[in-house]
Amino acid sequence: MMLLRTLVLERSGQDAPVNGALLCGFAVAQIDCNFLVYSLDEETEPGNSRVYIAALRKKLDRHFLGSVESKEDLQVAMQVFKQILMAAAASGTKASAVNDSSIAFHFIDLKGCKLPPARPEDHHSMIIKKALVMKVITLGMSAPVLPAIESASLIVPCIRFSSQMIPPARTSSPPTPVEPPVLEPVVAEALDIPVATAQKVALAEPVAQPAQLAPSEPAPVQRPVEMEHALMPELDSTLTNLAKVAQDLTQQKNAVIEREKVLEQWRARLQQKQGELDEKDRELEQHAAQLQEQQADVSQKAQKLALAMSQVSGMRQRLQGVLLELDQTLEG
Repeated sequence: MMLLRTLVLERSGQDAPVNGALLCGFAVAQIDCNFLVYSLDEETEPGNSRVYIAALRKKLDRHFLGSVESKEDLQVAMQVFKQILMAAAASGTKASAVNDSSIAFHFIDLKGCKLPPARPEDHHSMIIKKALVMKVITLGMSAPVLPAIESASLIVPCIRFSSQMIPPARTSSPPTPVEPPVLEPVVAEALDIPVATAQKVALAEPVAQPAQLAPSEPAPVQRPVEMEHALMPELDSTLTNLAKVAQDLTQQKNAVIEREKVLEQWRARLQQKQGELDEKDRELEQHAAQLQEQQADVSQKAQKLALAMSQVSGMRQRLQGVLLELDQTLEG
């Protein structure tokens, strides 16, 4: 029986987390990114299932899940996953079938790594054939694996905690020895402390015993363990709000970048139109200059024609005079 690797997911509107089945993880050296594909066994329609693609970032020995912020990275991830689906759907799928791909990638070795909780709402989803889910899992387990690509930038994890009511402090009862608190797995992850180490540290702390005081001295008020647990939700809420603010700022930044791209495109179009108008103006100026030259030429020709007409009129008068003299001579 094949043991499926699962990861914890927090869905909106549900108090209890759900488990998702890990299909595969792959790295694309072309864009220096890792991706993780998982399923919640959601059947959208008969024979089809919904799967999710998340960005997997690795820093030292820690892994972080988040959304794929770049559209170009998402397109590359979907293209690689399409190649994986084609290799998984092929009959007699082997590891060599994956290497014959247009985009180079390698499967990630996720054995022993601890994946933090994540939200499906932050990840991109797609619909695939339900029969391909187990084939992809089998392909990812049988293909050669390499370590994930290390992230060069500082990664701030998105921390989410459950909210609890803060109990009031009780100072009337005398302090009593209590067992040391053990950090929950979610809190240990948020503080970058392994769970086993956090438990060992908590168990290694000595329990403070109430000191023997003189009757005249008032007993100091010791904060109960409940107060220590009660402070955790406040810290959790603050960190969650900061994470939401950071996510909102990231979305706003992406929206501003998109608007700047659109404005740049419009600016380029306007410059192109302005260039075309300038070219039309230059053509009109050339036509106007040609018309002026033609008009000046016509004016010169009209002046020459008028001068010729005046000369012809003079010649006609002289010819009439000569004819008159010739008539008089013949009559005489």
